[in-house]
Amino acid sequence: MAVQESNEKRKERFKAMSSAERKALIRAKMKAEGLQEGSGVPGKDLFSYDQDEIWDLIQVTSCFPEMQTKPRTMQKKAPSKKRSLIAWIMVSLALTGGMVLYYRQYPSLEIRRELSVDGMFAD
Repeated sequence: MAVQESNEKRKERFKAMSSAERKALIRAKMKAEGLQEGSGVPGKDLFSYDQDEIWDLIQVTSCFPEMQTKPRTMQKKAPSKKRSLIAWIMVSLALTGGMVLYYRQYPSLEIRRELSVDGMFAD
């Protein structure tokens, strides 16, 4: 009766193996299952594929998330610091321009005071 090891211990053991040991283990498990190495296409081994063909298949697969093994999560793009700085500069320029135009149109303090009082008590 074989001793069952936990997933963590199995992962640690697998990571501790060298590449050659991992390949040998995978080949032994495939042989035990009755599987053969290769592309899965009868009469065609892995080295007979064109590299451009493989690259095209990878590109097509990347377009379809349902064909990928793990789903990607979309992250919201953070607002650019340049854009927010430009926005603040534009707002401050607009407010400053409005104030300058107001003071040029109504240069006298008495007129500005009268406008503000009229604005408060407008019916």
